[in-house]
Amino acid sequence: LVIGTSDTNSTYVLPDVLSAYREKFGQVEVDIRNKMSTEVGQLVVDDEVDLGLATLPVGDRERLEEGETLFTRQDVLICPAGHALASRKQIALKAVSELPLLALEPGSTTRYLLDQSFRQADLKPRVSMNLGSIEVIKRFVEIGFGVAIVPKISIGQEVADGRLRSVAIRGLSPRPIGLVEHR
Repeated sequence: LVIGTSDTNSTYVLPDVLSAYREKFGQVEVDIRNKMSTEVGQLVVDDEVDLGLATLPVGDRERLEEGETLFTRQDVLICPAGHALASRKQIALKAVSELPLLALEPGSTTRYLLDQSFRQADLKPRVSMNLGSIEVIKRFVEIGFGVAIVPKISIGQEVADGRLRSVAIRGLSPRPIGLVEHR
């Protein structure tokens, strides 16, 4: 079984799912192709994977069949434990646009959707650093290089350890994640 999916899904969603799958279907070999959601759709079209797990929509509706939403991914603002926002429960997207923001580099679905959310609110984010992964972003936030918007699912351990704080963002919709198959 060859699955195409993002770093976030590979790191935070699939381990438990695939552990249960392996217990039930241990004879099936599983191969994960770790790509951005935009690339996952192309892997499906090119028959390089059996199915994709991606942020919907992925495009190419003529060749791709998008399944139902399996879950939604909510993004949150993260900051270091000692940051001025650390005690806040919620922040408006407008206020986030005024902060030095660490973001995934352009080209990722996450970055595209983040930029789109700011545009729809007629805001421009103040991106101070473009980085290649959620893990790198979290580390740079921890050491005080700025704040970031990341999937809530990705920060459980850092919040539990007290290294990061999570703040909900008003005006940021959850993202649907679902299966993508060749039509």
